[in-house]
Amino acid sequence: MGLIHNETPTGLPSTSHDSLGDWLITKFNQFKGDRTNWDSYWEELSYFIVPRKNNVYGSRSSGEKRGEDLLYDSTSIHANELLASALHSMLTNPSSVWFGLSTGDDEIDMNDEVRKWLDKAVHIMINIFNNTNFNSEVHELYLDLGCFGTATLFIEDDDETVLRFKAAPIYEHYVEENNKGLVDTVYKEYKWTAKQIIQEFGEKVAPEQVKSAEKTAPTRLFSIIHGVGPRSKRNHKKINAQNKPFYSVHVLMETRDVLRNSGYFENPYVVPRWSKVSGEVYGRSPGMKSLADIKMTNALMKITLQAGQLTIAPPLQAPDDGILLPIKTHPHALNIYRAGSKDRIEPLNTGVKPDFGEDMAESVRKRIRSAFFIDQLQLSEENPQMTATEVVQRTEEKLRLLGPVLGRQHYEFLQPLVERCFSILLRKGLIPPAPGDLQNRQLNIKYTSQLAKAQRAAEADAFTRALQVVSPIASVDPSVMDNFDGDEVARYAADIFNLPPKLLKDRSRVEGERKAKQEAANQQMQMQQQVAQADALQKGAAGVESLAKSQAPPAGM
Repeated sequence: MGLIHNETPTGLPSTSHDSLGDWLITKFNQFKGDRTNWDSYWEELSYFIVPRKNNVYGSRSSGEKRGEDLLYDSTSIHANELLASALHSMLTNPSSVWFGLSTGDDEIDMNDEVRKWLDKAVHIMINIFNNTNFNSEVHELYLDLGCFGTATLFIEDDDETVLRFKAAPIYEHYVEENNKGLVDTVYKEYKWTAKQIIQEFGEKVAPEQVKSAEKTAPTRLFSIIHGVGPRSKRNHKKINAQNKPFYSVHVLMETRDVLRNSGYFENPYVVPRWSKVSGEVYGRSPGMKSLADIKMTNALMKITLQAGQLTIAPPLQAPDDGILLPIKTHPHALNIYRAGSKDRIEPLNTGVKPDFGEDMAESVRKRIRSAFFIDQLQLSEENPQMTATEVVQRTEEKLRLLGPVLGRQHYEFLQPLVERCFSILLRKGLIPPAPGDLQNRQLNIKYTSQLAKAQRAAEADAFTRALQVVSPIASVDPSVMDNFDGDEVARYAADIFNLPPKLLKDRSRVEGERKAKQEAANQQMQMQQQVAQADALQKGAAGVESLAKSQAPPAGM
């Protein structure tokens, strides 16, 4: 991340406007063919984990039920929602500052002017995040991560809200990695009416087929392919829409006409993966790891419900003679039998035990919750009498265990997210000019979320233990504390616990206040010395006068 970007894009060939549409659709069809196995996998995952997104093949209509009526257990749905909420709280909590900026040089970062500018830039970004649709869309991204293992977030500048975000399931996108293993190319297919196409791209650009459909078939949907990737050839001295580091091409699928050929300074798509197998582009998820248990629980609950029905409303047995048919089983029903007959309509006890099926299902549910890290995200109820300190320590321990699992999100999600948004705000002039020390310097991202704080808590524990060891020695030999720089210790502790920079005084202000206190103390000492000298002189004069009177001859001599 930096104030000046060094772009080395690769990807888009130098083609004419007519052949560009053919090239884009050919590449899109290749992506689509290579993703067949993933589509069937995602269809099954969405059915059990996020039913409302069960539309991988695009065959379902709006408002249609999507599998909920055939599910018999919702453990996986709730576990994924809880995981998404926990990720939102730990990584991008809207009520806290979850990232910071740094030059990578501690000495420059400690400069009061630089520190204030970095802090102001961060708070401007956090305020904009919280006043856009970021929090609602990022929650959808976390749901997709838990279910599909790969998620997408589209980041665009907006005239009204400055930034605009759009999260969509990965099955709506086709992605490609670069040589560093990061997703740098994203293709998307979506459907619009002729009216929407003309409104977005203009009547001059719209093909005749679209113009005709606007009048004759206003509800007809056209397929549009949007491709984004690094540009292969560009003039670094000339910046325009078709010469930016990332190309952006919209093509009408039916006619292969290019509706728009433009570009971006940064990749507008952020594509994080939960985990990834070497050689695969798309990620793996907790839902994939627990899919067998999820299907087993669903089957167990179906059988358990059937067993419960047999217990509550068992089948009946009746003699072949003596009962007038039909047999009625509804409440307040009246069945007639022959007078004097001892035969009765009796329930047939099948011996089923619904509680046995429930016990089996609960053991499988625990494995599902564990796969979604619910046991690490929730405090144990074994010891409800824990003190506040114990609760904090227990929480930090569990979050530290999640550190390696979520480390990929810093690299593939948060870093490109902050870089893209920072660059947009900088170009819009919403971030004030940087101090001279920051001109042409790269900026790094410091993560200060709850998870990052938990990782640094171990560092704070080491610092506290060191002081505990030194304190008994200092009680015997106070000079041992001369080994510590009090000011640096205070600022180090403030950095570990991520105290807001505005709570720390500038070094120059601290030095000025100390100098003023020292001067006041010196003046006080001087005044006390002057008072003491005056008292001494006064006492001396009084003594001399007394001595003179005692040595003077009596009167009349």
